Amino acid sequence: MSAQALPAQAAGRLAPMFKALSDPVRLRLLSLIASTAEICVCDLTDAFAVTGATISHHLRVLRETGLVDSERRGTWVYYRARKQALALLGDLLADDPPATGESVGAERGCTPARPDVAREVNQASLISANPDVMRLVADPLRAQLVEILARGPATTSHLVADTGAKQPNISGHLKLLRDAGVVETEPRGRFTFYRLVPESLQGAALHLADLAAQARANADTVRAG
Repeated sequence: MSAQALPAQAAGRLAPMFKALSDPVRLRLLSLIASTAEICVCDLTDAFAVTGATISHHLRVLRETGLVDSERRGTWVYYRARKQALALLGDLLADDPPATGESVGAERGCTPARPDVAREVNQASLISANPDVMRLVADPLRAQLVEILARGPATTSHLVADTGAKQPNISGHLKLLRDAGVVETEPRGRFTFYRLVPESLQGAALHLADLAAQARANADTVRAG
């Protein structure tokens, strides 16, 4: 998102995925599924202190949003992560410069993002906040605000003009983003600018990228029994 704004149509397709991962149970379910090539629903149910019906509901949400695939074999249903979907979400939130050509930051006269910045983030301390970050960006308007702020700090007036939304609505969303640590404020004279906090997105991006890497590494691994 730091390279270019996300089109409205793409935001509409991706928002349900982030919304699905905003639930801690579904996030952990996806982590368990992505940690192996495939896993039986019977193994997933035993890992949670909730009913089988609840697990089935969460799995259906993950499947309907395109995060997992399922296959019935006799009595049991087996689930596997969709690597492309996880990679897409991780790449969207990652703040790495483009692989080829000049980065957008270079064109703007800015210092390109260092490729090792994401690795320096303490991922373990950020994973617990991922559901909150994903829940926030699941809202289309908040996702649009994040996209705009990725291009640089902006005032509430700028954001109202860029989105066409009403000022109270923008202020309410900014408060949620600020409380979650996704944005921070910077007073400049009589104006207050909102700035995106890259680390807040990098934590979620690292976790999704890790799930994608696990799914890719275990693509050919079949569980015994």
